[in-house]
Amino acid sequence: MDALPHILFRSLIRSWWAPLSAACTRHVAALARVLLGATFLLLLAGGLVHNTRSSLACPDWPLCFGSAFPKMEGGVLIEHGHRLLATAVGLLTVLLAIGLGKRARISREWRLLALGLTAVGLVVFQGLLGGLTVIYRLPTLVSTGHLATSMLFFSLVLYLNFLLRPTPVRPRVPFAPRIARWSAIGAVAVYLQMLAGALMRHLGAGLACTDLPLCRGAVWPVGAHPNVLLHVAHRLVAVVLLALTAAVAIATWRATQHRAARALALASPLLVLIQGTLGVLSITTFLDVIPVTAHLGVAALLLADLVSLHLLARGVPARSAALSPSEPSERALRVGSDQRVAA
Repeated sequence: MDALPHILFRSLIRSWWAPLSAACTRHVAALARVLLGATFLLLLAGGLVHNTRSSLACPDWPLCFGSAFPKMEGGVLIEHGHRLLATAVGLLTVLLAIGLGKRARISREWRLLALGLTAVGLVVFQGLLGGLTVIYRLPTLVSTGHLATSMLFFSLVLYLNFLLRPTPVRPRVPFAPRIARWSAIGAVAVYLQMLAGALMRHLGAGLACTDLPLCRGAVWPVGAHPNVLLHVAHRLVAVVLLALTAAVAIATWRATQHRAARALALASPLLVLIQGTLGVLSITTFLDVIPVTAHLGVAALLLADLVSLHLLARGVPARSAALSPSEPSERALRVGSDQRVAA
């Protein structure tokens, strides 16, 4: 009789684990796309939390007022809704790692499993940073690290989507190496600019300069407070980014006829212009929620655009034939899953 609970538990695990793991394996590319979209929504939700001053609407963590499902209204709706969405992203990441692991066992492409586990590690670390942000009442470095980790995770999930696409989108003629190099430089510059923006926001420097286009009548107000100089540096880097993305766009249009590459290259300076407009609106509206949140969203899109162009220019291969939708078959996946669970 003592063994009965153990037998029932194993039977229960078999009943849901085999279908779940097989489904994750068959639909791993679709799951990666869903995770990418959910991560972008989570970024917007995180920005909304700060911009509505709802970061401490739930004073405890991981629960909210001691409950997993508190009364969802006001700041609690925004903050705890962000936590619930983050939980969903975490679960999707675990499911994706399961699917990647099973694919790797079949195709022997262990890099997929390593990337899946890295994604799980990043999302767990991101959750811990979110908890520390609440527990220690919004420390600047932790809050900035929270954004830094989220953008690394977002970029990693985008990379996984490139690896899992069913057909290659590489051009017949290879790109000039400078396109991959300069798109990478642009992506790193956007990432650092996002960190500077996050630091500026958490230091309360978003309105350190309220005049445009200069700051206190100068391009660089010598002797001003460090928050003012951080704000000005953020503006000046935006101008540099516009020039950089315009150069990448021109070089790409001259170097290739590939439609996707040209579209990505053209989008980058346009996104910088939109981003600059939203930055101006953020100042003139005194940090209104809509332009400030959109400012973060467009920055994430700009980073994704440049990362995608870099991966395309590098010629990141699509998944191998062993990972095509028809191989392995559903039956083979199901039989293999049943055998492993039974073992």
